[in-house]
Amino acid sequence: MSLPLAQPVRLAVAPLLHAADEEQRELPGTVGGLPGADPVRFWPVKPEVVVEIEVDQPRLEFGRYRHRPRVRRVRGDLTPELIDDGQ
Repeated sequence: MSLPLAQPVRLAVAPLLHAADEEQRELPGTVGGLPGADPVRFWPVKPEVVVEIEVDQPRLEFGRYRHRPRVRRVRGDLTPELIDDGQ
């Protein structure tokens, strides 16, 4: 999960996304905000788009970043197959 997308990024990425299935899913409220916050509902999408992110530390700590990543821009020059996921 990232911070909310800036409008230019939303406009660039929206037409590139394709639903992975027809059912919405739900993240617990603690993921979407403060404990006790309403759950966040979303539609999963196919992993077809690469974006550039900004993070607060160079490596994951306990399997995550300290703060949510910020999506900077869509990388139309890359495909998911070209990305090394570090495994």
